[in-house]
Amino acid sequence: MSIYKDQFIPKPKITPYDIRHLANFKRFHEDNPRVFHQVVRYADQQREIRKHYSIEIIINVIRFWTDLDSVGEPFKINNNYKPYYSRMYMQYRECKGFFELRGSLADDYDFSDAINYYKEVHEIGEEE
Repeated sequence: MSIYKDQFIPKPKITPYDIRHLANFKRFHEDNPRVFHQVVRYADQQREIRKHYSIEIIINVIRFWTDLDSVGEPFKINNNYKPYYSRMYMQYRECKGFFELRGSLADDYDFSDAINYYKEVHEIGEEE
């Protein structure tokens, strides 16, 4: 069952390919916590003026600015991570429905540990 009980989201058939994306997302997120920080930044800006928005636009904005600020190899965010970032943000901000969802393996993933870690780091960063 989806964590978004009042939204109908058809369950996809889970394949080994999907499971690999979950493992890759976890690793990417641990290695690149700034991406979620940027998701929060841009989504919060949009929530001030909109009821719904697109995770795709936010990810593309992050790609654009990160490419401009990067040195060396191009920074890449896999499109398969969008379902995870959208759900993590909505769980973090308790704003279900802000992003439109399609069925995904991310529906059943619990982002609590990642969110708690983000809150700890974010609060420490603001106090300094």
